[in-house]
Amino acid sequence: MFDVLAYLFEQYQDPEACRDRDTMMRQLEAAYFEDEEINDALDWLDGICDLDSSIYAAADDAYGMRVYADVELKRLPVEVRGLIQFLEDHGALSPAQREMVLDRLLELPDDDINVGSTKLVALMVLWAQKAELPILLGEELLDAVHGEPTMQ
Repeated sequence: MFDVLAYLFEQYQDPEACRDRDTMMRQLEAAYFEDEEINDALDWLDGICDLDSSIYAAADDAYGMRVYADVELKRLPVEVRGLIQFLEDHGALSPAQREMVLDRLLELPDDDINVGSTKLVALMVLWAQKAELPILLGEELLDAVHGEPTMQ
């Protein structure tokens, strides 16, 4: 699924271009992705594109520290929580976007929740919102798509 998401991120500037599921299926099949992987990725992407940002807006107005629920602590490794905190502290994610990332991560199986998948989820949330990507942090996030960052 993550390979399909990375491919979509690289190929399409506008997430709206991914809304025609039949066309996307044909294009992804032509790129030699398997049907199950394509369906999982497109279902997951629909979840991001269908997020109602207004339900997360209050997070941007809140002050204080994010306290994780027991289920979040159990499912999200400390490295993942640390990365999310780092991205928020450095302006790559707003508090509302942080909550969107957390919600999308919790939709994944436990085995798929790691630092690499978190970077890709953060990128996909920002991409779906057509948000600006901070240059230096964006390079770190793009590591999830392209491999090692190119900046020195």
